[in-house]
Amino acid sequence: MTYRHRRINRRALLTYTAAATIAGPAVVRAADPVKIGLLAPLSGALAMVGQTNRNCLTLALEEINAAGGMLGRKVEMVAEDSQMSTKVTVDKARKLITADGVVALTGTVLPSEREAALQVAASAQRLVIHPNNDEGRCHANLLTTGLANNQSTDAAIAWLAKNVGKRLYFISSDVGTSRSVVEPGIKASLAKAGGTLVGAQYFPFGTRDFGPGLQKVKDENPDAVVHLIGDDPITFVKQYRSFGLKPALMSPIAHESINAACDGAAVGTLAVTNYFMSLDNAANRKFLDTYSARYADFTPRRVGGKVAMLPHGQDTYAGARILAEAARLAGSLELAKLKAALPGVSLDLPTGPVKVAPGGTHLLTPTYIGRAREDHTFDVLADLGAMPPTCG
Repeated sequence: MTYRHRRINRRALLTYTAAATIAGPAVVRAADPVKIGLLAPLSGALAMVGQTNRNCLTLALEEINAAGGMLGRKVEMVAEDSQMSTKVTVDKARKLITADGVVALTGTVLPSEREAALQVAASAQRLVIHPNNDEGRCHANLLTTGLANNQSTDAAIAWLAKNVGKRLYFISSDVGTSRSVVEPGIKASLAKAGGTLVGAQYFPFGTRDFGPGLQKVKDENPDAVVHLIGDDPITFVKQYRSFGLKPALMSPIAHESINAACDGAAVGTLAVTNYFMSLDNAANRKFLDTYSARYADFTPRRVGGKVAMLPHGQDTYAGARILAEAARLAGSLELAKLKAALPGVSLDLPTGPVKVAPGGTHLLTPTYIGRAREDHTFDVLADLGAMPPTCG
């Protein structure tokens, strides 16, 4: 399942990008640092997501440099604010590639940001590493480190049908990918499980009163509600509970940081994700310990004594680690050689054991189902393993 995002005017984007033709890559000396571009929403409604991505990329690069850098060269970050704007993302991506000479772009959250960055990066033969769930978007210049739509949707619906019920309701921010990809994916998964989608509602970006829609859910009384309200999931969850709704609530936009901000309203919410702070493995414990020490003043939100982490941040951290390993295997930072090496990458990351799937566009990573607890952590109810990603 994808997060809530704005629509993108593809024709306008293509026209704009064509006008901003990318020059060939500058000659880089072997002693020069390797630069990675962070292009993320560092301001606005998704600022905490973008800033967490920046923190986690910093952490990853510090670890990479401590281990000798990338092909023996120091790695540096150049950060820019996408402002959640397609035009700004194109401008900043062009600046990062042509002026700063970055070898890859990462940090994007919205699909519109991803597509804008990808149009520029493809012209310059650079890699975009997208640290978020997506709709199964496959492109030769793209690596997604979150879950593909099928890795999230198929797993969640099959689990709900078996453990909760087969009558589901879907609520989402009103964006094209939710209508064109996620809802059809839910219907297809339900059909395989013998279930039914009894209703779907879409809310414009910026909606803060979900009452009329929640009343419709109450009238329908499904077994479970799957939500993709991404710009303000905290308000949505609080209103869902205030309506006294009984159906189980599940979302890929459910994690420890939101639990901590919901004043108890998130307790019992189900999540489908590739990452929980609650995962008990050595790589995750080290990751959270190091992050909490490095960024103790970033946010007052704490979970189990650790600074609250977002899945996007872990996905950004993972992307940099994967890029460094691909460069090691390839012996090069050229895109074609990196792409050829990516399917050979295998790492123990905070999510657990991770490989890059054949084709090099997504990961083979565990999909987890969890339930929110009163202490803001999650009970990990199921590890559904690594499902092969599908495109589109």
